[in-house]
Amino acid sequence: MSSNLPPLAKAKYQEYLDAGALEDRIKKLEEFLSLVPKHKATEKIVALNKSRLAKMKRELEDRKLKQKSTQKIVSPFSIKKEGIQVILISSFQTPGAGKTSILNYLTGAAKENIGKFTALPEIGIYKYQKIRFQIVEMPAIMEGASDGVGNGKEILSQLRAADLLCLCIDLSRNIEDQMNLLLSELSKADIRINESPPPLTIEKTGANKVQVLYLTKEAKNVEGLGDFTDQIKELVYENGIRNGIVKVYGQITLDDIVDALTPSVVYKKVILLGTKGDLSHTQDIFESLKENYKDMFPIIIGTSYMKEKLPKDFGEIILKFLNKIRIYTMSSGIIAQQPLIMDENSTIKDVALKVHRSFFESFEHAIVIREGERQKRKKVGLDYILKDLDVVEIHIT
Repeated sequence: MSSNLPPLAKAKYQEYLDAGALEDRIKKLEEFLSLVPKHKATEKIVALNKSRLAKMKRELEDRKLKQKSTQKIVSPFSIKKEGIQVILISSFQTPGAGKTSILNYLTGAAKENIGKFTALPEIGIYKYQKIRFQIVEMPAIMEGASDGVGNGKEILSQLRAADLLCLCIDLSRNIEDQMNLLLSELSKADIRINESPPPLTIEKTGANKVQVLYLTKEAKNVEGLGDFTDQIKELVYENGIRNGIVKVYGQITLDDIVDALTPSVVYKKVILLGTKGDLSHTQDIFESLKENYKDMFPIIIGTSYMKEKLPKDFGEIILKFLNKIRIYTMSSGIIAQQPLIMDENSTIKDVALKVHRSFFESFEHAIVIREGERQKRKKVGLDYILKDLDVVEIHIT
């Protein structure tokens, strides 16, 4: 145990070592981590115990799943995707943060429920330029949701599958309290907000112990590279990987290694919606929301149901934020009315596979029509990179 730790943290760590039941060990280790001061000297011990904690939580979850009945029960919080799924969430409060008003404004759904407590998800379809966005209003997140309070585990499970999350923050209340609760519960549920996955891969091998390969100049730009490598190996070994290769492509931290070793970690695009912007005193609060959270949230939008205030191009904002493009397919000169929604830098191959695998297997060539180009119509192959609003006609043998 490091001598840099305060006495309370050392005592709590001993309680963790002495604990018997898995639930108690998890609780004590969480309490220990909350008492550890965060600085360079404690990075290794924090990362190592975060990794242990994640491993124990996986073990506990596996136990609970095995104890459940084999009868399959469909959760009312599990929503099958239709189009692009956007979930509205807020912290629990009475009355609510105005999620139902936003849902109704966008989709016309749940008008009769405005101002009422939302116990189960409400769903509506928002259409923008022939694209369907499934807007889901989820029940509010309570403190302890990540541990199951207020159906929290089921709600958070659906958030992990969504395309976009919208945190609805009530501007008439303390915004910091709301943000702290939501950010804390999402973090505990291993939902990373507006972050990219770390530039590394971890592969199991049959021999040669654990190797760490730094494959770019940026990856090697770490103070004390040798010690850092040993710490990575220790974390990987702690997670049960005795033989493997860690490939690092950019600058990383030990926390990135922990995340890469935790299968439950997901990375989600999230925007902030400040609600109740029609009230006289909320404009200054909204400006404070933007200033305090602009580094974490690239998009922060003020809304007002009473003033019907929400961007008219909300669908366009979502598409760009998710790095999505619209591709129209064409057959016999007839262009499909509804576009395919693809990731940026998608290729003809991606479109062919999305339409049907046979289009890829029997592919001969494709015609791409792109407005505004000098050569409007091009004959291209599978590797051709597409842009938003391209029209594609695939020819097969």
